[in-house]
Amino acid sequence: MRKISIITLFCVIAAFALPLFSVEADAYSFEPEDVTIYSEAAYLENMETGEVIYSKKADEKRVPASLTKIMTCVLVLDQFKENLEDLTTTKVTATEAAFTELYDTGYSNAGIEAGDELTYYDLLCALMIPSACEAANILAIDVSGSIDDFVTLMNSKAKELGMTNTTYYNAHGLDLDGQESNITTCTDLAILCRYAINTYPVFTQITSMYSYTMSNDTTITTTNKLLDSSSEYYYGYVDGIKTGYLDSAGRCLASVAEKNGYQYLCITMGAEGYDDDGNAVYYNCADHKALYMWAYENLSYQTFVAENEEITSTEVAYADGDGYVNLKAQDEISAIWLNDVSIDELEKKITIYDNIVAPIYAGDTLGTIQFYYDGQLIVESNLVATTDVDKAVVKAKATVAANFFSSTQFRIAIIVISVIIIVYTCIFLIYVHSRSKKKVSAIKEKYKALEDDDDE
Repeated sequence: MRKISIITLFCVIAAFALPLFSVEADAYSFEPEDVTIYSEAAYLENMETGEVIYSKKADEKRVPASLTKIMTCVLVLDQFKENLEDLTTTKVTATEAAFTELYDTGYSNAGIEAGDELTYYDLLCALMIPSACEAANILAIDVSGSIDDFVTLMNSKAKELGMTNTTYYNAHGLDLDGQESNITTCTDLAILCRYAINTYPVFTQITSMYSYTMSNDTTITTTNKLLDSSSEYYYGYVDGIKTGYLDSAGRCLASVAEKNGYQYLCITMGAEGYDDDGNAVYYNCADHKALYMWAYENLSYQTFVAENEEITSTEVAYADGDGYVNLKAQDEISAIWLNDVSIDELEKKITIYDNIVAPIYAGDTLGTIQFYYDGQLIVESNLVATTDVDKAVVKAKATVAANFFSSTQFRIAIIVISVIIIVYTCIFLIYVHSRSKKKVSAIKEKYKALEDDDDE
């Protein structure tokens, strides 16, 4: 019981002590200077590195409006992933069921009517360019047999992709009477867009179009002002993706831009749709253009530690040789970083693990290296051995022996043995002394008996 109490006390002390000595660092978040972001939630990611460049309430659940149609498009492309060329030849007839829930909603449309026959490619263009709600329902019914079954497919895909804060109730994004609104986040939408962009080149082809003429000779035009060269929001490096607007959602936008070899993905939600005078305003497009311009002007991909660059060395116990091994970063350390802040200005923290013992093999992880700026972690990597270090067997045995004779355990053993010897000696002396007394007493008694005999 005493041992258990001591161990328990140690664990309690350790539990309170660890937070005092551990260091936690938040990932570095860029704050664009002189850039006003009007949207209530925003997210900017570098597509090559996966780094989150800017985040504002990106995990807050919000109504996505017509950004819903990105998922609808993805599911249709999934159906044709083995034969994407069939999108332009497979035709669909619009049924009345696709329009039933849309009547009296003022829905955005591409002028498609019940009975029209269009290709899947036509319908995807109608879905993503002018944001046609009837195209969403026509596709949903043709793919799954009913809108409800398609919505089930939408939620399954969201779960598959890891969109943990997303729930769909329809394929187009409208707020319908008696139905809950679709819900998602900027972060979840980024997951979806990344999947669509990286999996289907046709997705970017469609969403980057300013206009398109369908097979029924109807020309449709984009709702994305970033693609409109006559708009003040035009940004020539943008390739789509999708706009959205509802009173409950504000203006939403997902877009991707590529310039100078860098590709960025931007998601915004919750921008005002109209000014005080009732005029339409496109702060969603303004936010995207401002973030892209800031990123391309101020950020670049930089190398913090070159590949195979030796960083430090550390002692290796029981090693054959000089007893040291050099360390390098596991891989080249590179990241998106500010052009006007030199890497030399960053705080570099090197941590070497305790009790490094031979043998060591090249590539073994022996520590970490971290770079900080303003107390925030920017990038980190494992530190690995550059060479093998063999174990010196004789040296190890000698060291173990030497360590034993100087160890606390050895001192305790000596004390215990000394105590045993002392106790044994004391007991022996007491025993001898007792025996001696008994012998003396016996002699005295015998001598006295002889004296008594003489007297008689």
